[in-house]
Amino acid sequence: MTTDVAAVAPDARFEEIVDLLRGRRTRAVPVLDADRHLLGVVSEADVLETAEYSDPDRPVGQAHHLWSVRRDGPRPSTSAEAAAARPTTARDLMTTEVVAVRPQDGIAAAARSMRAHHLGWLPVVDPDDRLVGVVGRSDLLRVFERSDEDLRREIIEEVFLRVLLVDPARLDIVVQNGIVTLSGTVPIRADALVAVALVERLEGVVAVQDRLHYELDERRYDNL
Repeated sequence: MTTDVAAVAPDARFEEIVDLLRGRRTRAVPVLDADRHLLGVVSEADVLETAEYSDPDRPVGQAHHLWSVRRDGPRPSTSAEAAAARPTTARDLMTTEVVAVRPQDGIAAAARSMRAHHLGWLPVVDPDDRLVGVVGRSDLLRVFERSDEDLRREIIEEVFLRVLLVDPARLDIVVQNGIVTLSGTVPIRADALVAVALVERLEGVVAVQDRLHYELDERRYDNL
C-alpha cells in the first residue's frame, strides 16, 4: 500500500478538493475525521457532477444523478436554485458506503474487490476504521514483478522449512511466470493441504498446481 495519502476533512471546501485532485493527479480522495477515521470518499466524478450546479446553461428541471441519490426533497426548479443548492463541502459530496480492505488482507482479495466494484484503488483501514494507506492497481501489479527464483526460495524457506518442517529434498518445486507446481511426497495429508493454502497466499503467486502425495492419511485414525 501507499501511506502518503492525500485526504480532506469533512468541512473541506469544493475548491480545496478540486485543487487537491488536480495537484496530486488522483481520481479520488478519502474524507477523514480528526482521528483519521474513514468517513467517506470524494471522487473526480462527484466533483464533475457537482460542478453542473453552477452551469447556467443546464436545462431547467433536468434530472441530476447526484441530487436524486444524495438529497431528499424536491429538485431545484431553476438554474439559480440549482447553483445555490450545489454541495460545497466534502461532507456534502462524499460517498459514505466505501469498499475498504485491512492491512493483513491478501493481494488476491484486494484485486477481487477492485474488479467486483469497478474501482481503481481501495482505502486500507485498521480494525478501528482509521486510514493507514491506499492500495491501487499499480501497487498490486508491482507484487507480480517478483522473480520466479525469489518466489521459489520463499516457498522453500517459509512454507516447508519454517512452518511445515518438511525437508525440501523430498519435493520438486517449480515456479514459472508466477505459476507454482508442487510435486513430491509429504508425511501426512494435512501437510499437503496446508502447503497449497500457504503458497497460494504468497505475494506474487499467480496459481498453484498441486501434485503432492502423502505417506499417511490421518483421517483413517480419527475414529480409533
